[in-house]
Amino acid sequence: MDEDTSPGEVESRRWISCFQQIVEPRLRDNLAAEESCGSLQGMTLDDRNDEAWVSARFSMATHPGVTFVWKQRVMPDLSVDWDPQFAAMLFCTHLIEWFHTEAKRRTPGADGTIRSS
Repeated sequence: MDEDTSPGEVESRRWISCFQQIVEPRLRDNLAAEESCGSLQGMTLDDRNDEAWVSARFSMATHPGVTFVWKQRVMPDLSVDWDPQFAAMLFCTHLIEWFHTEAKRRTPGADGTIRSS
């Protein structure tokens, strides 16, 4: 740890690293197992303003040419007490629920993308 890094920042980075290691393979498996045959295209993490947000880009075989983007806060207030496995499970569940209840019924934008927010 360098002198500019607080112990809380180190713990937050560990939490985020653990979350990423759990969520990406889980989400790939969950999307592939869907009746709509999904595929994860990529994930990005934004950990600013004392929160961690993850965006996932994915496609579904039932919607050719459409990219879906789901964004969710995964670590409220950068709290390392929040279980990364539970956060990963919630992220995957909410993404799939959003796809089935809202996203697949929407018309994509001019860029072929449907975004959660």
